[in-house]
Amino acid sequence: MRQFAVFGLGVFGVSVARNLMKEGMEVIAIDDSEKNIELIKNVVTEAAILDSTKEEALRAIDIGRVDCAIVCIGENMESSILTALLLKKFEVPKIVARANSTHHRQILSLLGVDEIISPEEEMGLRLARRLSSTHILHHLDISEDHTIAEVIVSEAFIGKTIRDLNLRSRYGVNIVGIKKKIPQVTEQGENVFVEKYIDFPSPDDVIKEEDVLVMVGSERAISEVERSVERGV
Repeated sequence: MRQFAVFGLGVFGVSVARNLMKEGMEVIAIDDSEKNIELIKNVVTEAAILDSTKEEALRAIDIGRVDCAIVCIGENMESSILTALLLKKFEVPKIVARANSTHHRQILSLLGVDEIISPEEEMGLRLARRLSSTHILHHLDISEDHTIAEVIVSEAFIGKTIRDLNLRSRYGVNIVGIKKKIPQVTEQGENVFVEKYIDFPSPDDVIKEEDVLVMVGSERAISEVERSVERGV
C-alpha cells in the first residue's frame, strides 16, 4: 500500500488527506498546530505535530519511507520552500507542492519539485471555462498539454459520421467516447431516455441529436472545436 505524507492541515490539506484515505492509501498528516492534528488524527493512518522545516523532526518520523509527499502549506512561503528542500534531501520519490504565487512556483520548480499546483487559480480557471462555454459540459486537464472535454454536438454535426467530422486531422482532437440518449419505454408505459456510453467509437458511428462527444486534445484544440460547434460548422 502506498504511503503519503501531507504537510499543512488547512482546508486544502485536510481535503487531500481525507480523500487519499478514501482511496485506500496510508496517510501521515503533519502540522505544527496541535489543534489541526486533533481534528484529523482519527481519520488518517498517522498524525504528527512537528515543524517540517527542521531536519531532525523529519528524520524522527522517517519521512524517507513515504512514496509521495504533498506540501499543502499555503500562506507561509518560507516554510513551504524549506519543507520541499528537506524532502528533496531525504530523497522522497515524489513531491507535490502548493504554490500561491508565480514567485513561489518558480522557486519550487528550481528545487526540483515534481508537481506544483495552485488550487485557487485552477478552480477559477475551471469556473471561467464552465461559465463561458455553452457547448462544453465538463472540462478536465489530464496533463499540462492535454484536456478531456464533453462537448454537446451542433446541428451541423448531426447525421455525420466521425470520419466525416475529421476532427483529428482538422484540429488534432481525438473522440474517445460518445454519450447517447437511448429512448426506452418503462413497465408503466412511460417514454424515457437512458444514457449509454460508447467507448472508442468507430469512424463510421453516426452522430445523432443530443449526443455528447468525449474528446481528448490540447486546450487550444478543444477550444477551436468548441468555436466550430458554436458556428455550426
